[in-house]
Parts: sequence; structure tokens; C-alpha cells
Amino acid sequence: MNILGVARNYSSLSVKDLLEARDLYHYHLIHKANVVGTAIGLYLIRETDPWPTSSRPDADMRTRSVAPKGERTLDNSSVRDYSWPCIIVFVDVWVDKDRFGSGKRDLHPENMVPKTLYMPDGRTVPVCVVKVTPAKAAPAHLPAAHWPQTLIGGGFPLVAITQGEKRLASIGCLVTDGHTVFALTNRHVSGPEGCPISAILRGGEVEIGRSSAKQLTRLPFTDVYRDFPGQRTWLTLDIGLVEISDLKDWTSQVYGLGSVGPLADLSERNISLRLIEAETVAYGASSGRLKGRIKALFYRHRSIGGYDDVSDFLIAPDPREPNQTQPGDSGTVWHLKMTDPNAPVRPLAVEWGGQTFLSGTREGGFNFALATSLSNVCRLLDVELVRDHNTGVKPYWGKTGHYSIAAFACDAIQSKKLETLMQANRDRIAFELSGLDPDAIEQAIKDAKEGGEFVPLADVPDIVWKQAASKIKGGRKGGINPENPTHYADIDQPRPGDGLTLRDICSADPSKVTVEDWQAYYDTLGHTKPSARGLLPFRVWQFYDAMVEALRKSDVPAFVCAAGIMAHYVGDACQTLHGSYLNNGYPDGRGDGVHGAYEDAMIDNESETLFDLIGKDLAKARDGLDLLTDGQAVAACVFNLMDRTMAALPPSSIVDAFIATGGGKSRQVTSALWEQFGETTAAAMADGARVLALVWDSAWKAGNGDRLKNKDLIAIDKAELMALYEDRNFVPSLVLNDIAAILK
Repeated sequence: MNILGVARNYSSLSVKDLLEARDLYHYHLIHKANVVGTAIGLYLIRETDPWPTSSRPDADMRTRSVAPKGERTLDNSSVRDYSWPCIIVFVDVWVDKDRFGSGKRDLHPENMVPKTLYMPDGRTVPVCVVKVTPAKAAPAHLPAAHWPQTLIGGGFPLVAITQGEKRLASIGCLVTDGHTVFALTNRHVSGPEGCPISAILRGGEVEIGRSSAKQLTRLPFTDVYRDFPGQRTWLTLDIGLVEISDLKDWTSQVYGLGSVGPLADLSERNISLRLIEAETVAYGASSGRLKGRIKALFYRHRSIGGYDDVSDFLIAPDPREPNQTQPGDSGTVWHLKMTDPNAPVRPLAVEWGGQTFLSGTREGGFNFALATSLSNVCRLLDVELVRDHNTGVKPYWGKTGHYSIAAFACDAIQSKKLETLMQANRDRIAFELSGLDPDAIEQAIKDAKEGGEFVPLADVPDIVWKQAASKIKGGRKGGINPENPTHYADIDQPRPGDGLTLRDICSADPSKVTVEDWQAYYDTLGHTKPSARGLLPFRVWQFYDAMVEALRKSDVPAFVCAAGIMAHYVGDACQTLHGSYLNNGYPDGRGDGVHGAYEDAMIDNESETLFDLIGKDLAKARDGLDLLTDGQAVAACVFNLMDRTMAALPPSSIVDAFIATGGGKSRQVTSALWEQFGETTAAAMADGARVLALVWDSAWKAGNGDRLKNKDLIAIDKAELMALYEDRNFVPSLVLNDIAAILK
């Protein structure tokens, strides 16, 4: 050992280090005549190589000069427990190093794949050369397996016809954007938006939906992995979604695997070489049950015009198993087996292609799967995995948050007659407190949407009005989509010059809670688009006016409908991120995803404790909340609720805490957020329930609701309420510049 030599601590190399080295040597590697691909992983040791001993440690073995050992192949080498990080270079011709030289029959040394890559800062990165023989896999065939007659799910065959040719793929899993459920597969099979897609159901091919506009082909590597280097590199994604026609025919279980665990959530922070050799399982429509191991990360499968195309995962088949992936398995979701044998497998990656390498020991060779990280897919398409017993995120603050605020508000009303009416309609507005379970709420809403039936009023704005009318009756999405800005208002963004925010201005003078003053404020920020001019307090004002008008006309159904839907917007007002320009992280992208993690996942995961805390808070006497006399006072009250919420729960604190957790929506992340903000969040929601009850009471007083007879204080027919909220003219969605004309 040379005590003056430079130490090479390969074990400390990270994924980022390896990618940086490959990127630096990009041209050098892709122009080698025999190089067919590269990846990053752990060094493959020949089976004939001796194991290190105390007299021959592995560090010495790496630098020892030995005679050529012959080809290193996937057959004769494997990862050992002391294997070190490296760049793997796949070659189709193996040339021993003694063949390079200056003689006539020698190969020029510049054609040799280097054993080590030297970085400008002194780091050294080892290269593992592996000889492979690429080959074509057998063509896809329609599987002859006996498929269940009742439900379709992951692992089932999916059929599309393109240019007169039938293409077979696999259904990977179900995902949802909060309104529509999609079957996930590959874009090269599903095709552009609107293509009919069939599946095997009840013994034959049945059209199950059409391809969605939500799809991915490939993206610049650094657009997906912002913290990783990757110039002149594209990441292959190849994801297509099929908008399902009839959800009753589907199950979220994977055929042959059953129910699965939550998503294996990956990002730059936790993608590491610990994934190498991790066990995976899948069920392909062509191949059936599959087992494999992650062999390498970011496999470069193609280079054209100086640009690389890479895949997130290269998954090797289990050589002991008879089944290997083959064409027709595209779209299959590979699941990560956890170290705990009792833990469910977790969805990891979507297969989009394969690479066959011939083998000297197995006829036909080994079929490797090329797969895309499912975490990236969900993030880029803004969808969530659908599972049987989903303890992960549910869409919207509303499904738990909005309904809980509305339900608790029914118990905080002062007027006896109004309380009678709202209690009679509690199940129209929200759910009974005993039914405020996230999974139960999710299932109830799912059933309502599937059958085109009644949606409880407190989340009509998200479930119905934010959608397109072509998707759901009563949807208001389209054009400038005026419904969206009614749900928020960025009251904490400093304006140029004096640096004042709307919080500063309106806290000092509540009379400034006017459309005219808010228009002037947004103008100073250069926010001219309607989507940048949030109007949440004025939306509640608008509903207050509608409730008062309904009472004056003795129109009890319209009053109940407006009151129930108003609960949604008051719920938004006590959610601190709805009042901040940091609503989904900092403008530079840090904290991206905080909105869903805090507002959705944390609320759902901690719902039982949350409801207990809200109930205890509401048991306290309501002091100092005088009835509001007009719409401007209502808007100012809602603004004050937003102000109190942001003072108690500063958006920047939530974003910073989210960043500190590493991001994502895992239970670990939401538990950390709950520990820091849980009790304060419950107090804010209790505050929101009090304000909602106060606005209801104020409208009841202004409209002289007490003159109604007891026979009128009954449950309203759901069909009548549906007819109201499906009418675009019922409390119409308006942008800031248009709403002043109708406020009273």
C-alpha cells in the first residue's frame, strides 16, 4: 500500500456524482464503436473472482495489476455486498486491454473504454464494462389465460388498433385527478386523445374508454430531475391514460398480486444505489406473474444526434423464474418488495419497453424491463394512485376539511329555527359527524359521481363547478374558468414601492375590503389575468346576498343550497395556503407539493384526532361575534378569518417545514407536519366553523328567516338542490372585475 498515494473512496460516490461523471464524458462514451448503452449502479464482480480477505482487501484488489480475465457478462458476474458505485458501460464486443497498442494489429488506445473517469475536482469514478449481445424479443401475443369475468384491473390486457394493426399492452393501475379515474398504460399503445381502447372482459374484447389528453412521451432529463445533471439527455416516460367509461367494471387490485401498498415515492432526495438489486414483482398481460431485481438506474438505451435517451430503471428478470417480460407487457407496473415480509408491495415503476440480451446459459436470453418512475408520472400528470384501502392523499381540503367545517358549523348556530333547518339538511350539506371518515367520504362521493347523483353541497365547487360541463352536469370550467379564483386570494404578497400587502392594508382599515381597492392592489403587482386576482371574501359576500334574497322570497331550497355551498369558501378562508402566494411553495420551486401534503394528506391521515380537537375547541363559548349587518361586513369578517389563520399558521413556516421533511406525501412527512401544526390547524378549522355559523345566522336575521313556519324547516329534496347547483346562473361564478356589479 502506498501511504502517499491518493485514496479512492468509491463507496462515497452518490447518484449525482455518477450522473455528473457520465454527463462530463458524454461524447467520449457514446462514440465508442462497441458501446451499446450505459447506466449507473454497483460494480459487477465475476463469479470466479476471489472474495476479499484481510490480506487482500477489496481496495487493494481494485488497483492490483492482473492478467486479463476475459469477458464480464451478466451471466458470469453479480453484485456483491462490497460492490462499489460505478458507471456501467454495456458493450457488444469485448476487447482485452492487451489488444490495444501502437502495433499494426493493435487497436488504437483511444477506442478503449476507460476503467476510471477523472473529474476536474479530483474525484475519480470507476467504470464497469459488461459484454452483452442485444437481440429482439418475440412478438406480442394475446394471452390465453382465463381472465376473471367481473372486474378489470392492473395486469389485464389492453387492446388498441393503430393503422389497422392490433396492439397489445398491459393495464398498469388506476389513477385519478380527483374527478375522473383513468387506467394507466403506455402512450405508444393508447395513442393520441380520443382513441378507443378495449380490454378483455367477460370473455371478449370490450371498449372500456378512450385515450386521454393527459399523456407523456419524453422530457428533458433536468426538467424532471432538477437537482441532477443531464445535459443533452432526454428521459423516456411513455405514459398514456385511458378515461374509463364505466368504473363499475374496474378494481384497483392488481391481478395476481391483490391489494398493494402506497406509492413508492421517489425523488432526487431518496433515489440511491440502495435500490440496486432490490426485489420487484409485477403482473404482465402477456407474461403473467413476474419477478425481477433493479439492475441499474438511468439506463441510456439510445443516442441520436449527440443526445441520449435514458430510462429510470433497468429491471433484470429473476433467472430462477420461468416467466420473463415480453412485448405486450408494456404498461405493467412493477412493485417494490419491502424488507419487511409482512408489508405489502409498493407500486414503483411503469414498464414501457424491454431490452433482450442473449445468454450462454438460457435459451432466448434475458429480457430486461425498461421502466419509468411512477412517482414522476403522478407528479407530472397531477394524478394520484387509486387503491382499495387508500390511506394516502384524497383530493381537496373539501372531502374531509370542507365537510367537517360544514358539519361542525351546524352545531354552532345561534338561531333556533335556523338550527332546526340546517340540522334537518345536515346530510345534504355535509355528513353526520359520525360519518366524517376520509375513506367513507371518498366512497360516498365516488358513488354519487358514478351514478350522476347528488353531491353534498359543501364540496360542490370542487367536485362539480371546477369541472367541465362535458364531464359532469353543472360543470363551469371553460374559457377563463371563473370558478378557480373564487377559492383564494393572495393577501400576503408585497406590492412594489412601499412593500405593503393586502393583509397590511385591510387589517389597518377593514373598509378597504372592497372590489375597487383590491383591483387597485392587484394592478400594482401587475396581476392582470383573472386567475391572479383572487376574490375569496367577495365570493362569500355574493353567497350572503343570495341567502338573504332567498329568504325574502321564502325560497327555502335556494337558501339551504347557497348556505351549504358557501361552507366550501369559508373552509378555504381558514386554510392558510389559500390566502398566500406561497400556496404551493416558493416561487423558485422549493416546497413544490406542500399544498397537497398539508391541506389534503395531513388532514386525512389525522382526521380522528383532528375532529376531536375541533369539537373541544367549539365547546368553548363564542364571545365577541356580533351578527354581521351587510355583505361588506361579511367580506371583512372572512378577510379577518384569513388574517387570523395566517398569523397562527404562517405559510412560510409550513413551506419550510415541508422542505425540511424532504417533501412528498408519505405518512412520515404528514406526521412531521401534524406534530408542528396539527393543534393550530384544528383551532383554525374551528374558527372557520364559527365564522360560517355566524354568516348563516347573519343572513337568517337579514332575511327575516324567523318568520318561516316550522313546517318549512324540513329536509330539502336532493333533486331540487341538484337542479339548483347544476344551473350556471345559480350564484354564478364571476371574476373580480365582474363581481362588483352584482354585490349589494
